[in-house]
Amino acid sequence: MTRRFKTALISLGAVVLVLLFFVHGCEHMEEETISFAPPVGNVEFESFSILEWVTSPHQEIRIRLKQPSDIMQLLDLRVFGDFQPEMTDEDAITRFGKPLQTRADDFGGSWSKYPTPLGYVEIGVDRRTSPTDDGEKSPPPGRRSLQGRTDKAPDEIFRQPLLEVVRKAQKMTPRAEDRELSIFDSEHNLILDIWMKNGRIDHMELFRHIDR
Repeated sequence: MTRRFKTALISLGAVVLVLLFFVHGCEHMEEETISFAPPVGNVEFESFSILEWVTSPHQEIRIRLKQPSDIMQLLDLRVFGDFQPEMTDEDAITRFGKPLQTRADDFGGSWSKYPTPLGYVEIGVDRRTSPTDDGEKSPPPGRRSLQGRTDKAPDEIFRQPLLEVVRKAQKMTPRAEDRELSIFDSEHNLILDIWMKNGRIDHMELFRHIDR
């Protein structure tokens, strides 16, 4: 085997490795549906990464409930206190008094902060537009929004059925740093979104009126 042939062989191997990296590593998606005990039922898991070998994947989990009230079996809604997503600023002031803080975001939305038993909520106007073509969850300009935040650990907020889903998600995609849990009703209307980062709850958003 000549030196020139060895060099050509090494170059060819390098090209193959580069091609494998970009074909397999540029974009990778995994989908799986798993059945859990009621009230959870079938749960869809989807993980996506742009550079699989370099970046951590993003994981989305979709849960569909038979009744919106079943959500109280999944987590402690005291994160949201007695606030409801349809409340206006005037409604909140009338019922709860002046907010702890008000702010404007980079999109022109205004937010009022109130304490709750497990953290705090921000209620206001979300004027963001979605960067994706997602007609179900993209907030239109001026949509009322109720977001809850807590520094409690997930096992202090999530009840056992939801904890089982989260643990399964972590086992399926252990490298995922960002997870989004979307909970829908039987007609595929969004009830609640939960964003998790590095195993902690980042924030939650309640989309439907839930009596509690």
